[in-house]
Amino acid sequence: MTCVGYRCSRYDANKVSELPCYSYIASIDKKYIGSGKSLLIMIKREFAKPYAIYKAIINQKPDVIHANDLDALIPSFFAAKKLKCKLIYDSHEINTENAYYNNKRWYAKILKVLERHICRSKQLNKMVCVSNAAAEYFANEYNIEKPMVVTNCSLKAEQIISDEKNPGFEVLNHGQFYDGRGYDIMVEAIPLLKDYPEINLAVRGFGKLEESLRARVKELGGENFVFYTKVLVEELIPFASKSKVGVAITEAVCLNFELSVSNKLFEYASAGLPVIMSDIPEHRYLNDKYNFGIVISEITPKAFADAVIKLYTDKAFYAQCAENAKKLSNEVNWENEFGKLIEFEYTALLQKRKP
Repeated sequence: MTCVGYRCSRYDANKVSELPCYSYIASIDKKYIGSGKSLLIMIKREFAKPYAIYKAIINQKPDVIHANDLDALIPSFFAAKKLKCKLIYDSHEINTENAYYNNKRWYAKILKVLERHICRSKQLNKMVCVSNAAAEYFANEYNIEKPMVVTNCSLKAEQIISDEKNPGFEVLNHGQFYDGRGYDIMVEAIPLLKDYPEINLAVRGFGKLEESLRARVKELGGENFVFYTKVLVEELIPFASKSKVGVAITEAVCLNFELSVSNKLFEYASAGLPVIMSDIPEHRYLNDKYNFGIVISEITPKAFADAVIKLYTDKAFYAQCAENAKKLSNEVNWENEFGKLIEFEYTALLQKRKP
């Protein structure tokens, strides 16, 4: 197995060296890199990046190309045609909607035409996405077979159920502090929880909202609101296991957010925590199946506070949600999800390969 990637500004040689396979990191001429370049140079750069990936794939001569997201799909598609090999498209997001959301409408239209063409072409052997809601979207939008759902969840080996808990009844939201992820809702719920001194609200992470969140907590007298420093990704579940409830609020600010599923939801489940989550299709689907928390119909401080109080006061309900969170983690984990994909690649693709 070979991993082919592009050398971007976040390239970390140490992290790449830890990959359990051979890796090739493609790059482009330095004259195309950097800000303040002319429009012509910028256009050339946008063509140079996929072409560098295309050449890198050709040099590896693979039997199967697994393209992660749309930016990798386009060079992978042309490489698969050249090599006459198998192609899998693994879409982690609704990439075209991200472009619309970021006011790149003309670019989004071009991407959608390309994505539709490739998804309907005979060159593509399988499409994969991260949620049932996204799979339904792609099937209906492009009139294709429903993609395989491979959830981007935690490893079963990472599951940690800790008896050592932080003081009080701690409700945790971890991740990057961006709009639409429930951090402001938690802060505004401080006055609504003042009659429950045992309830502590906590956030762990970093981001552009941190300063304003801290200021607002101070204004509201949030003595029971804790800011934890960021930790490594592999430390998220162990630290989360010391809390009592996880928060996975994703506001549907665009179609991509609406059809996605919060990765942190699975991290909380791996820590044995009931989850308070927003009412988007995949959260609703998972909670209907496993009953591991509360889906709030409105993203408001009151709805959030009511959910916290329900989990705090109803001990039997809390215990059942916690037990069901463990069941979710035992069934929906990366070992099982990745196994589905490996089985497809081996049985449906490699075994049919001509000698």
